[in-house]
Parts: sequence; structure tokens; C-alpha cells
Amino acid sequence: MDDRYSSARTYHNLGMVAQELREYDQARDYYQQALEIDIEFGDRYSSASTYGQLGLLAQTQENYAKAKANLQTALEIYVEYQDEYMATLTRENLEGLPE
Repeated sequence: MDDRYSSARTYHNLGMVAQELREYDQARDYYQQALEIDIEFGDRYSSASTYGQLGLLAQTQENYAKAKANLQTALEIYVEYQDEYMATLTRENLEGLPE
């Protein structure tokens, strides 16, 4: 497996750590790097998780339009891959957003 490809999960996980530490700009940068690699390698399913995290990050920062857009993208991918569990979790996150 290509080292660059496997680094996508590392960037994703670093984003989660940075988000937990409330280092939101750093978290977004890590998530964006993960997403770019997933897209580059055509790993649509893995990108869903990163879109979801970007959505939750945007929600934390009260950027609800961006949160909705990212969560909606994640949901579409989970539905496409028939992952009902993750689709349900993502729908719940979408429903929790203010109008």
C-alpha cells in the first residue's frame, strides 16, 4: 500500500486529536489533508468519515451551513455504500443542527 494513501488515516486521526484539544484550525487542516488524499486515491468511502468530522467541526464553530453541507456529503456516501449504521448517525447529526 502506498505510504501517501495510508497517511490519510493518520491525518484524519490527528484532526480528531486537534479537535478534542480545541485547535480547530489545525484540525481542519489535518482533515483537509486526509480528504485530499482520499479523493486522490479514489477512496470515496473513507472520505465520508472525514466529511463527517469536518461537519462536526463546523458545527462546533457554529458554521451551520458548512456543517450541513459536509454532513450531507457524508450521508450521501454512506447511503451509496449502504452503510445504514453510519447513515443513521449522520442523519441524527444533521437533525441536531439549528435551522
